[in-house]
Amino acid sequence: MVGRSRRERRLGQPAPGRERGSGLIVVLWVLALLSILISSFAFEMQTEARVLSYYRKQMKAEHLARSGNEVALMLLNRSLQIRGATDTEADKAEPWYEAAKRLKQGLAIRNWIAPLGEGEIRLDIVPEPGLRNVNTLTDEDWERILTVGGVPEALWRTLIDSCDDWRDPDDTPHLDGAETEDYYARQTPPYKARGHNGHAGNLDTVDELRLIRGFTREIVYGGPNPEGGDKAPTMTGIADLLRAGATDDKLVNINAASRRVLLTLPGITEPLADRIMTVREGLTDAGTISDDSQFKSAADVFARVGELIALNADERQRLNALISTVSPVFTVTSRGVVHGVEKTITHVITANAGTGTSGAGTPGGGAPRVPISRP
Repeated sequence: MVGRSRRERRLGQPAPGRERGSGLIVVLWVLALLSILISSFAFEMQTEARVLSYYRKQMKAEHLARSGNEVALMLLNRSLQIRGATDTEADKAEPWYEAAKRLKQGLAIRNWIAPLGEGEIRLDIVPEPGLRNVNTLTDEDWERILTVGGVPEALWRTLIDSCDDWRDPDDTPHLDGAETEDYYARQTPPYKARGHNGHAGNLDTVDELRLIRGFTREIVYGGPNPEGGDKAPTMTGIADLLRAGATDDKLVNINAASRRVLLTLPGITEPLADRIMTVREGLTDAGTISDDSQFKSAADVFARVGELIALNADERQRLNALISTVSPVFTVTSRGVVHGVEKTITHVITANAGTGTSGAGTPGGGAPRVPISRP
């Protein structure tokens, strides 16, 4: 009987060691599955936490950007109250004083930073007349602008003719241009040139250039050069040089114009642009900064920048006709930044010096200007 039971156990029942081995394998599989489930759950939770954190930072950044607009209004209001020599020492010690003083002098504010809460506000307040008016440009103006933007000369004629056709009232294209019937009506979807059927038209925004034949995103905002292959220098773009205004508004605020904008003016070379910026910022030969250094008029520019005497009579005349030193309209770019997350809001503000206030809208009016967006 003993031998039979042993034989039956050998033939029909697993040995005790095998049972323990099978149980261990099952336990390991269960632990592996639980580990996978827990890891998956933890990964999803971590992803959701990151997404939630990003949206929370984005919301905070947006509120900071909106706060920046209010800060810009405050600075413009303060700038209208600054009197210079009669300002108190308490006012001069305020963190807003230097920025407001620059606005009072007609200068631009770029990357002005104000920490707030977990993030910071970064402000650009740029007088709009510190840019070239795209609706008043001559062919020569366009050539200088395209040069500064790094656009290949081979593309100039198409761009200039197409822009002229976009605005002019007739429906006959220039040699390298484009009109509604021969180009824009054949696009998908079709559209019409701004000027057609006997009615001239102006660009409402600089972004509108993208609708005109030849004006690619890279040309307008900067990017790879389509001519010359990989070795060609990158185009820097032209959007930062331009604004869209009325055809009787061609003046450029020389106190606010960037170095790149200065290079688009008649006769202005790189050394002259550098000299103009040095004089208007009040930098002296001794390395100090003088007060009230902004230019007061076109005559003041020619008087203080002696190097302009080297321009020929035609260049001096054309430059003199373009120079302005004041700016009632400002483009405000407010960026809210929270732990690397950024939100940008751009709009136009008109400073109403007559009432000592600033606001969004036309002088004396309460209606806000149409918001604009620039990449």
